[in-house]
Amino acid sequence: MRYRVLGALELWDGDRWISLGPAKWRMLLAVLLCHANRTVTTERLLDELWGEEQRPQSAAKLLQTYVSRLRQSLGDESGRLLITDKQGYKAYGYRLAVETAEFDAHRFEQLVEEGRRGLDREAPEAAAERLREGLAMWRGGPFTDVPPTPSVEAETTRLEDFRLQAMDARIEADLRCGRHAAVLGELEVLTAEHPFREGLRGRLMLALYRSGRQADALAAYRDLHRLLGEELGVEPTPPLRELQQRILSADASLLAAPSPGPNRSVPAAAPRPAVRGPRQLPPASPAFTGRHGEVAVIEALLEPYADDDAGPGPGGRPMVIAAIDGTGGVGKSTLAIHAAHHLADRFPDGQLYVDLHGATAGLSALAPGEVLSRFLRALGVDGSSVPSGTDEASAQFRSLVAGRRLLVILDNAAGVDQVRPLLPAGPGCAALVTSREMLTTLEGATHLHLDVLPRDQAVALLERIVGAERVRAERAEAEEITRLCGGLPLALRIAGARLAARPAWPLRTLVAKLTDARGRLDELRFGDLAVRTSFQVSYDGFRLGRRSDDHDAVRAFRLLSAVHGPDVSLPVAAALLDLSADRTENALERLVDAQLLECPDSVRYHMHDLLRLFASEQAEREESEADRTAALERALSCYVATTQNAVTLLDPIRPWPRQPVEGRVVPLRNRAEAEAWLKTELPNLLAAVAHAVDPAQPEPLVRLGMGLTRALQWFLYPRAHAQDLQTVNELAIRAARRLGDPENEAWALDGLAGAYWLQHSYDDVRSALRSAVEIWRSLGHREGEQHSLRNLADALAELGVYDEAIAVQERQLALARETGDLTAEVVGLGNLGRAHRGLGHPEHALSCFRESLEHARRTGNIHHEGFALYEIGITYMELGKFPEGRAHMDQALPVWQRPGTYESWRGHTWSGLFPACMTMQIGPGPH
Repeated sequence: MRYRVLGALELWDGDRWISLGPAKWRMLLAVLLCHANRTVTTERLLDELWGEEQRPQSAAKLLQTYVSRLRQSLGDESGRLLITDKQGYKAYGYRLAVETAEFDAHRFEQLVEEGRRGLDREAPEAAAERLREGLAMWRGGPFTDVPPTPSVEAETTRLEDFRLQAMDARIEADLRCGRHAAVLGELEVLTAEHPFREGLRGRLMLALYRSGRQADALAAYRDLHRLLGEELGVEPTPPLRELQQRILSADASLLAAPSPGPNRSVPAAAPRPAVRGPRQLPPASPAFTGRHGEVAVIEALLEPYADDDAGPGPGGRPMVIAAIDGTGGVGKSTLAIHAAHHLADRFPDGQLYVDLHGATAGLSALAPGEVLSRFLRALGVDGSSVPSGTDEASAQFRSLVAGRRLLVILDNAAGVDQVRPLLPAGPGCAALVTSREMLTTLEGATHLHLDVLPRDQAVALLERIVGAERVRAERAEAEEITRLCGGLPLALRIAGARLAARPAWPLRTLVAKLTDARGRLDELRFGDLAVRTSFQVSYDGFRLGRRSDDHDAVRAFRLLSAVHGPDVSLPVAAALLDLSADRTENALERLVDAQLLECPDSVRYHMHDLLRLFASEQAEREESEADRTAALERALSCYVATTQNAVTLLDPIRPWPRQPVEGRVVPLRNRAEAEAWLKTELPNLLAAVAHAVDPAQPEPLVRLGMGLTRALQWFLYPRAHAQDLQTVNELAIRAARRLGDPENEAWALDGLAGAYWLQHSYDDVRSALRSAVEIWRSLGHREGEQHSLRNLADALAELGVYDEAIAVQERQLALARETGDLTAEVVGLGNLGRAHRGLGHPEHALSCFRESLEHARRTGNIHHEGFALYEIGITYMELGKFPEGRAHMDQALPVWQRPGTYESWRGHTWSGLFPACMTMQIGPGPH
């Protein structure tokens, strides 16, 4: 098993990284990971998950349930990974066995220590490599999706501090390697974030001085001197004062990086030849931020050219190609130009640059022959000597640059055919290629896929454009802007430019403008920059395309905007488009190739939020309202029908009111597949409910949304998804009232009561169920009334109002007997028995449980057979008749071990056995 906490908490399921379900499960796993390989006592876990003041009476049992669920998620039914430490027969605590290689936090710390040792032994290159590898493991703040607990908060603080130390050490390693220009921007951000860390300030001063910015280096020292004096009343430390004096006196020894090691001599550098090649690089963006991992990959690829001895010749390295792909506006060109400037000194014979217009609005892609003509003239070939044919010109270009060290940047490529003739072949040359499509057939290329910026880097980009002080004054608003921009660098640059042009605007003004989804793309336009224009080029490539499958692809792009979940599976997309699976997959893969969709795995697809808004605009413009509604209805019908089948597979015994739905169904063969499908699709299903029951939607979609809510009850409640259960039912209640649909309102009220029950809000449970019962009676709906009466009796018993609980339950039993519903009678007798036991009438309780057991056996209801045996056992133990209690518990466990029963109740049997075993001083036996 592998774990990641340097970002959201995730597990590796063998194929992909997944997140754990409810918040309490994540909290439990997070605490165990904070104390990996050490026992965490049960009492400590209870405090971490609930605290002393908010701990419910059932907390100990809930913890056992969470541990059991976590073991299932880990595939650890034997308890080999999540180990129970016991004192006697009682669980004293739990210990999660974790190997260093399995846990990103441990691996990160190991890499940092290796990097520090490299610095200690004067091996800065090796140190930088290790530290860079460790820092690349971070995906955001630690435990970002875990509610805070004392252990999680402490570990988050420790890891963040350790990360800062690692960044400091990596910068020190880069400075020792002479890479002062590469770390300068990063140092400026870090010193602004941590103004009192003198080590960072000293490195900033040194990097500035080595970059020829002596005045800025001294200004950085003055800023710290002022800050320390005003805030703390102290002076900078002697080492920093000494560095300031050396910079003030223009100490030349500071300009050279330290020796790479005590046993290696550094030969005197040979004088560079005079500049003789083209220098065509566009200016680098001063706001470039982040992308440390990608820059490191490009730098590592071009490392051979850092050394004079690694140049062209028989023993030289092959020509290197780095191909950067990503969606429009993600920053491919900015990264390529930044990296090219950073590495330009490794290519003394020149740098060639061309924008190939492969995705430029209003312009056709440049022909390779035209580009070659430009390159040859830049390399000194007379215009009259440039061949007219592309093949001949390409051959002349390769001959001319053979034996040289030349860097070629081919920006904004349309495809591989455009790029191939423009590549040099000499071993001292390299090419950086950017394209929206992944150029998979480009031989010998190393591919870098560029994704949107993570939140911290996105905020840092805003700081660069808007100003750090302004952003820090409204940090929450800055983070909201990055969310609304989806981390897309182009959108962030536009947002930042608008704020920079309006210095009087608070950031919340732009947040308000971007919050309206329908106008967001209009707001993300400034000067010659527009997010919509960037997307339009890729879209028009399909809309105006001539391939037979272009129509399917462009239609899929438009209609996918109607599905509001985080992603969509291939079967649901096929239902949405009303196409075969093969034809749907072909259309979606075309969109993936064009970076209009992302494909996190082989059967799921994700659309960026801003692309979804653009696709929605195109759908409104080019698809009729009837077609859009019909497509969404097909997708929702697929969700509803498949969810109904899935919950039936999970619980084949329990009857529940299905809504007849016609539509495609995702095939599920067994309980395991049903559980996996529901877990994976849950975020999409919840989003589908919210979208379907929106007041703006037509009635058929609203009814599908209510039907999906009803089906989800039977998955959400047994797994304690209280907040999700509450949200969907509150939405369904409002929708039912708008439609004047009391039956669906009653079912949703019943479901809402379940959410309140999970939150131990029993008064709210009683209120919701009484409202449901009133509606059922007014409708004459006996089945629904029985269902809500049973639940109401349970709530009243939990509140300790046993007399009222008995009266309500007897009403339900009367209805069950009138209608001949033996299954409802079985359940009602069990509830009635528990109420009698709570009132102190164990003999009445035993009578009810025995009658329930008899009916359960007669109807073959094995779950409630086990339930009745369990309750009889508990009642006997409360009477002090432990052997009889033990005997009934022994009978209950094998019943619940049969296929088709609720596995979670096995734990209840064991928990019921423990009091008997401990009191009678016997072991739990072989069961």
